Amino acid sequence: MRYFAIALLLVLVFNSGYSQRPIHEYTSVVQRGKSPVEFVNNMLGQKDLVVFDDALHSADEPFRFYIDLVQDKKFRDYSPTIFIEVLSIAAQPHINRFLQSPVKDSTLLMKVFQDDFSGYGWRYQTCLDLLAAVWDANRELPDGKKIEVVGVDQPIYWEGIHTRQDYDIFQQSLAARDYFMYKVIAAGMKDFKSSKKGIFLTNTRHAYKAIRHADGRLYWNAATFLHQYHPRKIYSVRMHNVSLYIEKQLNDQKSRTTEGLDRVSYRWVLIDGGKWDSAFSQAGNRPVAFPIKGNVFGNTPYVGNHMLDVQKGQTMQEAYDAVIFLKPIAELHSSAIMNYFYTPVFKPELQRRILLLHNNDSTEAMKSAGVPTMDSLIRKITSPEPRRLSNLLRE
Repeated sequence: MRYFAIALLLVLVFNSGYSQRPIHEYTSVVQRGKSPVEFVNNMLGQKDLVVFDDALHSADEPFRFYIDLVQDKKFRDYSPTIFIEVLSIAAQPHINRFLQSPVKDSTLLMKVFQDDFSGYGWRYQTCLDLLAAVWDANRELPDGKKIEVVGVDQPIYWEGIHTRQDYDIFQQSLAARDYFMYKVIAAGMKDFKSSKKGIFLTNTRHAYKAIRHADGRLYWNAATFLHQYHPRKIYSVRMHNVSLYIEKQLNDQKSRTTEGLDRVSYRWVLIDGGKWDSAFSQAGNRPVAFPIKGNVFGNTPYVGNHMLDVQKGQTMQEAYDAVIFLKPIAELHSSAIMNYFYTPVFKPELQRRILLLHNNDSTEAMKSAGVPTMDSLIRKITSPEPRRLSNLLRE
């Protein structure tokens, strides 16, 4: 019986999806890292575009880091373009008007945040804070050297969506979303034939370079297109946080959300069974950035969006080139929730969208929000919330 228990333990260990390397090998890599701002500036000296996976759109610290970049003189000297996934090309006129305005007028951005894919509005304060930081930076920069911000996502025109079927047709158009974003970025980078520099702010799979299906086919994510077509120009960075762990497919029905997470069973986990976090702790939990190719971080088994159908042996270095650590996971925050764009004129439109998305039956939406009426649902959606500690590992 004792030998059976030992054998079972060995099976569990070697099939756990974790690296078997000792922790000091991880700590050694971390100790050789650089400060995140210095690291990114150095990479922009070697590459044209640095892609950032913020891990969670709701994460606060990545955007505080992006603001640190915008405030850094060396970064400004690159006259970079900031490409943002969550802003669509339809937002561009509003973004330009805001950045060119002689006063910092956030009302010029209301339409940008009202027209997101969910229909509820983009409520994370971090995006507005970043745009405000760019406005501030550009006040100190001459024409021709100002930082540009470009929305790269597909547009959604809620004025033309009148039924759930209309919305489902829009969702079908997102099949080519990653290629669309790639083409917008490539155009903004002059097809990588100039000395132009930029950063692309995105999330999880859109930042993957070369993750493959079990049969060897590439998953064609936005950064995959960039990496395959411009391999020496691109650098992909993971902002350290918890990781999505997909356990199983729930059903074959069509997803009702853009993310598609309603079709899978998933949870949030520490990467490599917590070894990454232990190494950061042993190195003093200082903000740090480092490449992962060929080291224990890069050789960590891949965990993420595609893990239900992934080629055997895929590792994190096939998704990313580097990792940035900002804070221990227990100290990471979720963004504050803003509400300034929920004007009296927009609130009836918000109600129309909620009813449309739920086929004129708001019962499910109210139940999910824990409220009894549509009015209380609108109040809950449009109420601001302060920045708070993230608690995904405890949910």
